[in-house]
Amino acid sequence: MSFSEILKEAVGKVEGAVASIILASDGIPVEEYVKERLIDFNDLSAEASTLIKDIEMASKDLQLGEAREFALISDTCGIIMRKITDEYYLALVIKPEGNFGKARFVLRTTVPKIEKEF
Repeated sequence: MSFSEILKEAVGKVEGAVASIILASDGIPVEEYVKERLIDFNDLSAEASTLIKDIEMASKDLQLGEAREFALISDTCGIIMRKITDEYYLALVIKPEGNFGKARFVLRTTVPKIEKEF
């Protein structure tokens, strides 16, 4: 199954999910699937590298261990990101009324399907 098919499947499994993206920790997008564009993925990619670095630093400073998942929830949408490897992340973009619990579950079960490709 291709990355594109996996991303489409992940969006289809979550009520309110509108897009998914695989991106590198430096902000470079690898693959994306967009059903409905709530945000600009170029902007997300640019900001994601800073978010990832800040969250990893905070996790280490707090002696929490590795940060595997984080979420940003706003009035426009929610973005949940899960680590695939040290360098790559999988993100789902969800409408505010979407099912965030199901999104977390889908990310957790989707990552093993793609991590061997990295």
